[in-house]
Amino acid sequence: MSLKVSVSGIRGIWGESLTLEELLKYTRAFGLFIRKRATSQRPRVLIGRDGRKTGPMIVSYVSAILNSLGIDVIDAGLVPTPTVLFGVREWNLDGGVIVTASHNPIEWNALKFVVHGGTFTTENDLSEILDSLPSPSFHAKWDEIGTTTLTTEIAQAHIDRILSHIDTRAIQSRHFTVVLDPVNSAGGPITIQLLKALGCHVIGINTEVTGNFHRVAEPTPANLSHLSEIIQKEKADIGFAQDPDADRLVVVDARGRILSEEWTLALAVRHVLSQNPGPVVVNLSTSLLSEMFAKTYNQPCYYTKVGEANVVEGIKKYHARIGGEGNGGVIYPTMNLGRDSLVGISLILEAMALSGKSLSELVSDFPQLFSIKEKFSKIADIPTLAKKLAKHYPDATLNSTDGVRMDLSRGKDRLWVHIRPSNTEPIMRLIGESTDKAWLTSVIEEIRILLEKL
Repeated sequence: MSLKVSVSGIRGIWGESLTLEELLKYTRAFGLFIRKRATSQRPRVLIGRDGRKTGPMIVSYVSAILNSLGIDVIDAGLVPTPTVLFGVREWNLDGGVIVTASHNPIEWNALKFVVHGGTFTTENDLSEILDSLPSPSFHAKWDEIGTTTLTTEIAQAHIDRILSHIDTRAIQSRHFTVVLDPVNSAGGPITIQLLKALGCHVIGINTEVTGNFHRVAEPTPANLSHLSEIIQKEKADIGFAQDPDADRLVVVDARGRILSEEWTLALAVRHVLSQNPGPVVVNLSTSLLSEMFAKTYNQPCYYTKVGEANVVEGIKKYHARIGGEGNGGVIYPTMNLGRDSLVGISLILEAMALSGKSLSELVSDFPQLFSIKEKFSKIADIPTLAKKLAKHYPDATLNSTDGVRMDLSRGKDRLWVHIRPSNTEPIMRLIGESTDKAWLTSVIEEIRILLEKL
């Protein structure tokens, strides 16, 4: 299996595609990129990791490589991805490295690169980094090598920023009982701290950081059935599940109903726009819900390529109030310019507190949409697929910005399908959604046949 190199990180299975040799190669390239862009002779980089067993070793190795290039490293230890993004921006650092494979299985790990300003590398940034791969060997002089220092301050600063932008008293007055499952990883300590600051009674599941994940890493409804029973047993008001680096969030209501990961962003979008309307930016694989709620408040909804860096670029370009991705990733730039499960948690709790409604009541009027998400091991040729779709669906609108997305309308019903190679796994993703379940099922089956023939 080859290494996955994209704006979503340098990802691979440890000991197979991700090795010390690959870490050295890509970390050096990133370090040279940072040195070229830095305004000071001693660039500073923040590094953090998730709860994988390989994380501490990789952090030590990456830090040493950066030090050898004359770069100072600030090691935040076990922290969420959004905390590192926040820290790079808040402390005006030259960049950051996050050692996490996010939702990938535990045998995976990765390097996510962050640039000055606290955002992930764009496609242009990544291209510049890759251009440095064949660069001649460089080492700082013996008296100019960088240092590595530890910090625990950035996590508290992240929490304080969130608390300063929500109605803390309203949430505290409700004394919510919350079940939290951070999958034995980076979200546990900081999220418990945030919830307690909001006056919540926290019931933790999989909160021990053991180096192993006690459930499947990706927080999708299919992987969270254990939460339903616990929430009902404990009579909790709400449940939250994160992925290993705590940038994605799935929510469970008091009845034990696990809501689609698509609803996380939709809940946040509607709540934010109800208080302060503005444009919305989402990726091409995101549910129509965000667009529908944007229209409710007479606001535009813009679409970007999949990948957090692409959505953030769109948020900046369109001066969006809020944005994100339909995998449970909320980006609210007022609090943090990146997908942040802690931000999602605080906004949803604020929506419940200010409205006086339960979570099930908040989503009771959500438009009924049907979705299908599938994976294919064979990677299809996108231009050929686009031609086949255009011929098979002559009335469709096709968008080839990222893979190919097809939109169809039939009376009041809408349907879209997005087919693209994954940024994080060696697979092809097929995602579709419609207001008509039978129509969606039929179209997806037709596309499956097209993919198999390709």
